[in-house]
Parts: sequence; C-alpha cells; structure tokens
Amino acid sequence: MFWGLIIEPGKKYSQTVDNSFHISKATLDLSSATDEDITLLLDYEGQQEYILCHLNKTNKQESLDLNFQAGDSISLFSHGQASVHLSGYLLGDDDEDDMTLGEMMEEEEEEEDEDEEMEEKDLRATLQAKAVKRPQPEKTNGKSQKKAKVEVEEEEDEEEAEEEEESKQPPAKQLSKKQKKMQKKAQQQQQQSPKPAAPQPEKKKEDKQPKVEAPKSPAKKTLPGGLIIEDVKTGNGPESKKGDKVAVYYCGKLAKNGKQFDQSNKGPGFKFELGKGQVIKGWDLGVAGMKVGGKRKLTIPASLAYGAGGAPPQIPPNSTLVFDVELKALN
Repeated sequence: MFWGLIIEPGKKYSQTVDNSFHISKATLDLSSATDEDITLLLDYEGQQEYILCHLNKTNKQESLDLNFQAGDSISLFSHGQASVHLSGYLLGDDDEDDMTLGEMMEEEEEEEDEDEEMEEKDLRATLQAKAVKRPQPEKTNGKSQKKAKVEVEEEEDEEEAEEEEESKQPPAKQLSKKQKKMQKKAQQQQQQSPKPAAPQPEKKKEDKQPKVEAPKSPAKKTLPGGLIIEDVKTGNGPESKKGDKVAVYYCGKLAKNGKQFDQSNKGPGFKFELGKGQVIKGWDLGVAGMKVGGKRKLTIPASLAYGAGGAPPQIPPNSTLVFDVELKALN
C-alpha cells in the first residue's frame, strides 16, 4: 500500500511509528526550488542527525531504501527553501488467500472429470431406456390378437404425434461448457443446503497510513529595530540573561536566497558573553531569554547585523540574516 509525505522547508515531522513502512524515493519540488542544494535529514531515536541525500535542479530525484518498524521514533526535515516529496509503501503480510497456479489447474481437472462421469452416466441411462422391450401381447384367439394389434398401432400413432410436436418446437439453447459447470454446481449446492445462509458482506479494509504529527507553529514576536524571534523549541534548563557566558550551536543563512554562510554544530559549540557586544547586536538581543535546550530562529535586519558594509565575500551589504540557534549551555 502506498505511503507518502511532503517535507516543507523550515518544518520538522516527528512521529513514533505505528505501522511499519518503507521509503523508496525522494523527489525535489521544482516549482519551489532555487539554485541552492536541498539537504534531506533524519533524526533517529534522538541520536545524531543523518543526511539521507542532497537534491537540486540537476539531481531532482534520489532512490532510498529505508525501513522503519513499529515503535521507532523518527524525525524528518530538510535544509533549504524547497519542498521534498517522499514516497514508499506500508510493510505487512497480505491477508488475501490467493490460489496457486497448480491448485487452479487441479480444480479445473476435477471439474472436467466430474463432467465426463456425468455424461457417461447419462449415456448409459439413455441406452438402458432404449434397450427396454415393450411387453409382447399374449397369444389368444383371433379377436384378442386383433384388439391387441389395434392398441399397439394406436400407441405408435400417439408416439409419432408427440415426436412431431417436439420437432415443431424450437430447439433448446445449448449451454456452453462454463454454463454447464455453473448449473451443475448450483444444483449440487441446492441438494446439500436447500436454504443457504445469506452471504456476509466483505469487510472493507481500512487504509492505514502512519500517523504523522503536524508540526506546531513556533511562537513569533518582533522586537524594536525589526528583529524577529521565533521560539521553535522551549528548553527545560536555566534561562539566559545579560552577562551569562553561553554556548550555542547555530546555522546562518542569507534571507534573500537561503544561502548558508556559516555554522557550528559540533563539540561544545560557539561561546560568548551575552550582552557585552562580543557578537552582532541581533544575537545579544535574540539569545537573551532562551533556556538551555531551547531552539530559536532569528531573522536579523542589516541594522542589527553587519549594516551597509556587510561582511564580504559571504555577506553582501545591507543583508538580512537568518540564524537557527540552539542554546547548549550557560555558566
């Protein structure tokens, strides 16, 4: 049975698998694609994130061979500004009982043998009926013999008349071999069960699709100066404030085309003192208030980033930047 899922940019699809399924192919949606590469990733059982494939306008499709069993905890998401279509099928046993070719051939041979036996019985019965002789009249005097002869002639005349009437009637339509088999089976069923039970309606199988939880829209707020903060995930640890030394993972992209210019997602992370001007103004404002374990998306205008000069060659002048930030620790 078919399985499919559309991975939209900036969204993460998480689920605990109810029904085992297989992913066969990943296809780029060219209607939303840009010149950048799209990366499809998997978070399996909360472990390290795995790269499944890279897609672009030149490499539009990638074949995959991934099986997920019931109980697996997975998350599927992408990096880039285009949608990715995943397709595959559900895994499971087929409940339908299909006859093998050998069984079908054996059933046909049994039916043919039964038809031949019935035809032989009918033929023997017909021959036996014709072989029965009419009773000979007893020899009596001349009058009784004459009377018996008249009766025999009358019987023969009646038989001839019946034969003529039968010949005038249109011949019965001959049944095909298939129709004979069906008629014969119907007669046998009537003899075995004169009052057959009404057939039970077949239960329709419900199409079961893996339940994929729709991602919740992150809380969004805009600060004075145009900084947009989206809380993708709220952490459970201590809350950061001005003066704290924080360690973060991050990924920086250009807002106009989604091109990545910097990232840090390994080791202890990037460390700085919050609110002391060690980073761009948008970071001092945007990271403040985050809790350890939390994730935020920061859309920072040029006035709170690198301004009119930019940071060539990666960051052009007057560039709005987008950062995905995860707070790993604070002191």
